[in-house]
Amino acid sequence: MASSRRTQVLRGVGVLALTGAATLVPATVAHAEPSCSEARQQFVVNGNAAEKVAEQLNDARVDRAKVAKTVAATDKKARAATQQYGKVAADFKKIVSGELKNAPAGQFAVFFTSGSPKAFAERMALMDYVAGRKGKTIDALATVRADAVRAQSEAKQQLAAKTKVEKDIAAKVADLKKRATTLTGLLSRVCVEDDPVVQGVAGGGDVTPLPVGPASGGAVKAVQVAMAQIGDPYVWAAGGPNAFDCSGLTSYAWAAAGVSLPHSSSAQFGTGRRVSRSEVRAGDLVFFYSPISHVGIAINNSQMVHAPTFGVPVRIDSIDSSPFTGATRLG
Repeated sequence: MASSRRTQVLRGVGVLALTGAATLVPATVAHAEPSCSEARQQFVVNGNAAEKVAEQLNDARVDRAKVAKTVAATDKKARAATQQYGKVAADFKKIVSGELKNAPAGQFAVFFTSGSPKAFAERMALMDYVAGRKGKTIDALATVRADAVRAQSEAKQQLAAKTKVEKDIAAKVADLKKRATTLTGLLSRVCVEDDPVVQGVAGGGDVTPLPVGPASGGAVKAVQVAMAQIGDPYVWAAGGPNAFDCSGLTSYAWAAAGVSLPHSSSAQFGTGRRVSRSEVRAGDLVFFYSPISHVGIAINNSQMVHAPTFGVPVRIDSIDSSPFTGATRLG
């Protein structure tokens, strides 16, 4: 219980910027500071907001990266379609200008070099056929090129929109970081005597490990790598090697096991196979809150290693210390 409460308190340290930090102690307004209990209450109410913003930024980055790949693909298709269209159009131009179909003198030349009127008719019919086929090909390629260019333009517009969303969220995170420093100082002033958390005690709760079924080699590797990061600081949107947010830690650990994960807790929930709470074992990703905004790596059926929130380094906690949403197994 103490561990859960301690996590809730510190989860709120970096949160007020998003949901009304100015209601706590505006830097430009001089009035009495809140009591420790009042500050704690606000921290609990706003406890998840800071991490939600960080995960929103991670989601925005994942979305932008996907659209950037689409832009690259549409660029390639548009270039190929334009190049093919240009080549066929050039060939057609040669037919129209170089062949003798529409030139009277040329037609006479064909007539006089033909062995018979029938041969002349056949040559002219062939030229008509070739020109017709080329014309249809050009029309089809023109349509392909137009579609490719339109898709390219739409993808670039989507990328611009996604980039703007990412920048807007990043600005919120930057502001939250600045305010979090002020809020940390506030906690140290109003709670320092009766709250050991603000004195730097950030250890996890006492949880007795429970035996679990065998884990894959990849899962064991991921757990080992995550455990090696214990004590590293929590930094919004960080993915290692010396600082992490929650999804940054899980993606970093599983990357060492050869599995690529998106740097987003909600996106990671879509990877692997879903398992129930009772089935959780070492290496499983465990998710929290609704909508999902936190993820950790299970050490066993009882404990997890995770990057909790601003002000709390990577550590071990009970899986049940936060509202459990679900779990997935990657290997």
